[in-house]
Amino acid sequence: KIKNDFPESCRRMITAVLLLAAARSTFLLAGASASRPCAFFSCRHPNTRMMRPQTSQQLDNNDHDCDRRSVLQSLGGGYGSAVVAVASYGTGTLAAGATPLPNKRTVNYPRLHPGLRVVGNASSNLLCECFVDFCCPYSRKLFNTLSPIITGDSHDEPQQQIALVYHNVIQPWHHQSLWLHESALAVRVLYPEAEMAYWEALFVDAPRWYDENVYDMKRGDFYDKIATFAAGVVENHYNNNLQKSAIKARILQYLIPPKQKGGNFPKEAVALLGSGPDDDENALFPLTKQVVKFQRKRGVHVTPTVFFNGIEQTQISSSWTSEEWNDFLREACAG
Repeated sequence: KIKNDFPESCRRMITAVLLLAAARSTFLLAGASASRPCAFFSCRHPNTRMMRPQTSQQLDNNDHDCDRRSVLQSLGGGYGSAVVAVASYGTGTLAAGATPLPNKRTVNYPRLHPGLRVVGNASSNLLCECFVDFCCPYSRKLFNTLSPIITGDSHDEPQQQIALVYHNVIQPWHHQSLWLHESALAVRVLYPEAEMAYWEALFVDAPRWYDENVYDMKRGDFYDKIATFAAGVVENHYNNNLQKSAIKARILQYLIPPKQKGGNFPKEAVALLGSGPDDDENALFPLTKQVVKFQRKRGVHVTPTVFFNGIEQTQISSSWTSEEWNDFLREACAG
């Protein structure tokens, strides 16, 4: 409000400035609500930074939603027994009547939730999460002790009330840790029913993949060896209904970067994971990044690390016996 004792010329000048400021604010708000940047944003000084609203095309790219089963089904037949069709896919040709795979990249929303969901009461409010590394002997001890308790057949034990999830932890001080976890992720994407069997086999066979035994092995040679191992586990899980050579070839499609020798990018990975045939890394790279980000956000450093309903249980040790685990789980359930 302008005082009356101001000269008339001053009052008019101040009023004009206030009106211009109000008009400019309205203009900026209108531009920010538009589907694309307004002309003012395009003319801004190069040294200033202003937020640009997303265009409708960018928003569409974030909206794409298709699940793993529907994509794998489109590769030729149903998914349950259709794992055979998935395993033999590789020509890039879809079955008659199948929906073509979209070209959009999915980077904002994970298509697969991190972790191996072990048999347990999935609807339970009691969740035990174990962060483990395949190269860690202490993770191996915990896995081999805890898994039989949760997956046992007893009906009066705490596993009937608890859901158990194992989370991948890629430890950089073991250079092969990434490659081992990638193999587990490949099995998860392609043959999810065999995922638990593969984790069990990998932990049983873990010393074979420790640092001293693979130090001189090149990445490509390691991929070939671990894919052979994984294919054998998957083949046994499906009672030899799948060909080991076909399983290995499919796993290698996800492990070998498309630009490297032997690379054969799986086209369905564009929709499944958000990777692409022109990437420098392999098809699993987006899923690997999600796993690492999940671990970091939870503050996990060493393995194994155990959370119960989101709270870290620092008293738990990898040296715990079955009796100690049962005592802990009973107390947790009683609470």
